[in-house]
Amino acid sequence: MADRKQEILNKAKVQGWLSGFDFSVLMQELLVSPNSYVLPTGNWENVNAAVAQLLVQRIQRHPLLWKLFFMI
Repeated sequence: MADRKQEILNKAKVQGWLSGFDFSVLMQELLVSPNSYVLPTGNWENVNAAVAQLLVQRIQRHPLLWKLFFMI
């Protein structure tokens, strides 16, 4: 899946923008561990919701780390 991430990042660099779909797929690739899944069925919007909920839970556990390392 590293190829998929790189493909989306290259598209962002060349185009200067990403569609909402490409952005959500990139976030899923970055946040979901390899060889794991979030939902066994559903579409990318369902996965977005599940990934967002899991990310918020992790941010709430470590708010200072999130702020120091990941806030832009």
